Amino acid sequence: MLSLEENELLCRVEGTAPAGETMRRYWLPALLSQEVAQADGTPVRIRLVGRNYVAFRDSAGRLGVLDASCPHRLASLALGRNEEGGLRCIYHGWKFDVAGRCVEMPTEPAGYNFADKVRIGSYPVRETGGIVWIYLGPPELEPPFPAMDWTSLPREQLCIIKFVQNSNYMQATEGAIDTAHTWFLHRGDVGDWKHRMSVTQDFSPKLETEDTPYGFRYASIRRPSEDPEHKRYVRVTNVVYPTTVHVPRPMVPDLLPAVQIFIPVDDTHTLHFTIFFSPDGSPVDEQAIREDWRCIQGEHVDARTFAFDTQESNWWKQDRVAMKNGSYTGIFGIPKQDVACQESMGPIVDRSQEHLGTSDVAIIRMRRRYLQNIRDVAAGQPAIGTAPGIDYAHVRSEQRIIGVDEPWQSVGAFAGEFASLKR
Repeated sequence: MLSLEENELLCRVEGTAPAGETMRRYWLPALLSQEVAQADGTPVRIRLVGRNYVAFRDSAGRLGVLDASCPHRLASLALGRNEEGGLRCIYHGWKFDVAGRCVEMPTEPAGYNFADKVRIGSYPVRETGGIVWIYLGPPELEPPFPAMDWTSLPREQLCIIKFVQNSNYMQATEGAIDTAHTWFLHRGDVGDWKHRMSVTQDFSPKLETEDTPYGFRYASIRRPSEDPEHKRYVRVTNVVYPTTVHVPRPMVPDLLPAVQIFIPVDDTHTLHFTIFFSPDGSPVDEQAIREDWRCIQGEHVDARTFAFDTQESNWWKQDRVAMKNGSYTGIFGIPKQDVACQESMGPIVDRSQEHLGTSDVAIIRMRRRYLQNIRDVAAGQPAIGTAPGIDYAHVRSEQRIIGVDEPWQSVGAFAGEFASLKR
């Protein structure tokens, strides 16, 4: 468990909270490219890490992310006119380009040159992997972009699911790290369920963790059903800081690998991305995945707010009749099952009341290392994973059966290369 003070330090991101300042040291996914695809199109509101921004694509197709409030009288530029190379505030007509320069100030007299003295906050943008990424931290500390294997793939090889859940970002991140829950909460629903049951009936894994330059990784080690005296079933999960979780790649050929990313909107809301990708060049059937996950926009996910149709007010649409007829949870769609449990904890769970067990070793490691990261950044140290030279493209999470004397680090990328490294 954590103390109340540690829990506050870990979870609070708004204003100048240390966790928020740490989060802003990273490249963060903010929105889908398709949301801001049209030149001179509708500006898109962004709320990220407790602050408001606006994204727009100008007449030349350049992408800009600015502070949301016009520096004149602080009206929202999300209401603005996107036209002729800039975003114009509808209140008094002040206009800003993608670099944050004020290029027109029609309410001020000609020759006054006040526009030359006014700028609005603008932020580095990277558009790749079907996602718009932004860096919100100090310009002089901008880190290299963490180019992962999936971020360079063409859009047809990706299925990107985005939604917002009503809980703190750490509750969502811990859910993705928690290997034990998938054998229960998602029982019968995960695509490789039958294969898992054929490989092992061991529901109580042994967990081991290891720090890496990009965060940490851990192994979930189980006794396989066949030859348990000489074999081990190992699932290795990589956690890339701040909050990207590489899900172990499935052993079933037809299933796609996936990563999950959890970014705080504010203290009590989380922006969730799950990215399925096809590394072999074949296109992804995005519609089929969305149907399976109950994540079709307009039907299950609000097309404007990206909120789920399931929430506490309708008790996450849990179907007790379905539970009696074979459904383990009565909640349909894997992400909705996660969200129901995480939101049911409350907006920010009080971790001082927990009773953790051996299956929580990875979560404990995540918290401790992340708390140290927050403290280090506050003390002027670089954030974990922001140093140059980290080969993010080869970070992979895998699972397979290995010999009982074989190190678990042989599963997945790097094969123990980072075993002795702490940052």
